[in-house]
Amino acid sequence: MVFAPQMEIYTAGVQQVQIDARDYRHACRVLSAQFPLLTEQVFAAYGVAINDVMIQAPLLETLNSGSELIFIPKIAAG
Repeated sequence: MVFAPQMEIYTAGVQQVQIDARDYRHACRVLSAQFPLLTEQVFAAYGVAINDVMIQAPLLETLNSGSELIFIPKIAAG
């Protein structure tokens, strides 16, 4: 799990962490338990890449052992 640099204010400076989660939603719950400032609103403000593939709607995405989940700041289109 790799956090965008902007997320360090929510993770007390932690840039990456290993967790055991079966899907994206479970990963968010585990991360929120470990870092209480990481709320649903914070997660919603970031894009997600799983194993180097950007995921548009990650809520039901399955994670496998060794999956890499990366949070990326969303880019506004205009």
